[in-house]
Amino acid sequence: MDKLIEVEAGGVGNEMPTRTFRLRHHLADHPLFKLDRLARLAASLPADQIEFNGPVLPNQDPDLTPSNGLTPEETVRRIEECRSWMVIKNAESDPEYKALLDACLDQVAEQTGGVMGCALRRQAFIFVTSPGNVTPFHMDPEYNFLLQIRGQKRMSLFDYRDRAIVSEEALELYPGKHRNLPYRDEFEAGATQQHLDPGDAIFVPLFEPHWVQNGPEVSVSFSITWQTKESLRLVKLSYVNAGLRRLGFPQAPAGTHKALDAIKVAAYDVLRPIYDAVRKIAGDRQKAIAFVFGKTAPAN
Repeated sequence: MDKLIEVEAGGVGNEMPTRTFRLRHHLADHPLFKLDRLARLAASLPADQIEFNGPVLPNQDPDLTPSNGLTPEETVRRIEECRSWMVIKNAESDPEYKALLDACLDQVAEQTGGVMGCALRRQAFIFVTSPGNVTPFHMDPEYNFLLQIRGQKRMSLFDYRDRAIVSEEALELYPGKHRNLPYRDEFEAGATQQHLDPGDAIFVPLFEPHWVQNGPEVSVSFSITWQTKESLRLVKLSYVNAGLRRLGFPQAPAGTHKALDAIKVAAYDVLRPIYDAVRKIAGDRQKAIAFVFGKTAPAN
């Protein structure tokens, strides 16, 4: 098989990279990313796998995100003029996209000696964006290869350990929390800016805050995400720290107390199935969160 995604020789060492770096891919002309195929994909998926909106800003309040008044399929077909941003979540639920996701990650694993790509919880997200639109400032709790398929975009990335940019509390995860983060223009002085054309790709590390400015044309991007045992441990720890903080017990950053971190992760493994069962019985995420935390989650 020809390489779909290429990692520069020597670009990855013996450990998972902690900073962004560039790659190349050969998917710019792939038929799965033509707008007609993406419109049919969007029409075929359940509503909770599609998120889309009208024009937003980097510091967008998630409670005030504007609607575009269209269906997902209409949004894709009219993306040139509808001033919208869309993400198709878990595209791997379609067998064709799953096969492509697996092929890309398997090739990365082969090229990096298994350091990257030997992935758990593989997921695929496809972003379809109108000219000039923005993806607000946010972070994602997984590793990510972002492949630019069509159009141009500029991504500003920030070190998640820089507390002048984002607080420990803002990075913590809990059920119902929106991914958007507070943003100010002065943050850009500390940004690593990446310009992406078709064929370009970048690695986005775990928890790395970023926002995206689309170029003057329609953009299509393919986001390949995955977890490792270590990233899953950090995600679980983040949830427990957030839960304890919301109950009035501020927590030290991950790694400060390793033995206590291990206890928290074990607690997560016990409590998460209970929360999932409560949510299933309640039939509502807000009720489940209120039962567990004694309060409702912020709207998202």
